[in-house]
Amino acid sequence: MNPEPFVNPPVYTIIMVTNFFAIAFGFIFKDMLEYQVAKWDTNRQSEKQITYDTLNIRTAYIGMCTFLSLFMGASLSVFGLTSWLSYAIGAVIVLLPALLVWVQLGSMLSLLVSGGSEAVDIDSYGAGQKFDLQAPKPSK
Repeated sequence: MNPEPFVNPPVYTIIMVTNFFAIAFGFIFKDMLEYQVAKWDTNRQSEKQITYDTLNIRTAYIGMCTFLSLFMGASLSVFGLTSWLSYAIGAVIVLLPALLVWVQLGSMLSLLVSGGSEAVDIDSYGAGQKFDLQAPKPSK
């Protein structure tokens, strides 16, 4: 019996490393965004909006999206796709929704500023009742 030594193909290493960095950048992005919201919350009278479009937050978001794209491309290449095709599909799968999430983040933060945390809380709109936009908000 001649066991073959464990060989870790480079694609599996790329998958593990890019997944680690995508998660790390995700935590950095989350913490920076939470800090900006907390900073706005303590200074509501002086600050009229949440400044989420700073260079640091944008860099963390772009880093997270980049490593997610690389992770998806490396994961798709395991199935035998050519490298350029798998990385192109991975970029499309990640970057288009990431752009939509960034735009939605801006509108959600402006909604938070105008209506408070209750404006973005879906449970505060009468749990268990029929959803009707014209109905008045139930009193507590």
